[in-house]
Amino acid sequence: MKAKLLLVVFLLVSCTVESSSSQKESSFVSSSETAELEQKTFTNPMHIIQEDGNELFVTIADPELLAGDDGYYYMYPTNAECEMGNKGVMFDLGPIFRSDDMQNWHYAGSAFEGNQDAINWNIEAMKTGGVWAPSVLKVGDRYNYYYSLSGWGDTNPGIGVASSPTPYGPWTHYGKLVDQVGSGVRNGIDPHVFYEGEQLYMIWGSFFGIAIIELTDDGLEVFYGSHYKDYVKYIIENNNGTSMDINKNYEGSFLFEKDGYYYYMGSQGSCCSGISSTYRVKVGRSDTLLGPYLSKEGHDLTEEPYGELAIAPNDLVTGTGGSVLFEDFAGELWMAYHGFYKDGLDPNQRVLFIDKVLFDAEGWPYIENKEASLEEKVTPWLVKR
Repeated sequence: MKAKLLLVVFLLVSCTVESSSSQKESSFVSSSETAELEQKTFTNPMHIIQEDGNELFVTIADPELLAGDDGYYYMYPTNAECEMGNKGVMFDLGPIFRSDDMQNWHYAGSAFEGNQDAINWNIEAMKTGGVWAPSVLKVGDRYNYYYSLSGWGDTNPGIGVASSPTPYGPWTHYGKLVDQVGSGVRNGIDPHVFYEGEQLYMIWGSFFGIAIIELTDDGLEVFYGSHYKDYVKYIIENNNGTSMDINKNYEGSFLFEKDGYYYYMGSQGSCCSGISSTYRVKVGRSDTLLGPYLSKEGHDLTEEPYGELAIAPNDLVTGTGGSVLFEDFAGELWMAYHGFYKDGLDPNQRVLFIDKVLFDAEGWPYIENKEASLEEKVTPWLVKR
């Protein structure tokens, strides 16, 4: 029965869901098999569970989250100290967690275990920084893991890439994809890789404009080779000149298309000041991939009000940002993001939140009340086990 379920879940990308009850049955275009889906309840923030079943506090920043072909949800945060299986609690450059209930997350592997030399293309980054803000996407029959390799004040940060046949490894590393010197993109971190039709693109950048470039079909190289600097474009121009203004520009970018519009989501404000952090997520949209991305009133994102608010801090959860959107197993849209929870185990460390994405009457995405939820609610759709 287990093998049968895994086969069905592998075909989940081509499913259609027709029920609105507390359980759903996913039917697959390419198979007569069905996999039953269900929803449970959960509360923010998420929990990291050790092998002994006890909870372990783990800092979760800049989470990437996706629904895997095997029926689990996978989460990829910035490097953190966590329990690496039977190796005990250690610092992991690329931890990977998975969950079948959207409440409790278990260690599933590391993108860098056995591949420590993979970061040698920017060894200086490890002195004050590390591996930040991964973006993970299934390309063909493999999962590509894109990551920022940067330190604080790094004069040449960059984006690296690895690939795996599963969401959890083993990972083959290909090293540097782009860096600041090669691309000309200042503070070039926080990648987000996505498909536009059959073409792969990457957007990246932090507080000095958001750049875009095409990638090769396998996503492991820049399409234009060593001459790619000449083909870098900006979907959001740098409006800061030579100084950084975290309240007027963006990082932690995410882009998606819906109902004929392209939506850009990015974080503004202070990310890393504990409970004093002002991080929030703003949105702009465009008729075309390359922009311009505008607010509701038609203002460019480089002009006030610098986008429409999707989520912001409240009295209990601050620094809400570093967000990504993901589809659950029924195709419904959710946001994963981090925040500082004042009543949490460590209020000055970031933890994982998940909330459903809503759209207003004009088609603008936001989280209910535009703040992190703490009440019990239903999970994204789960594969019933």
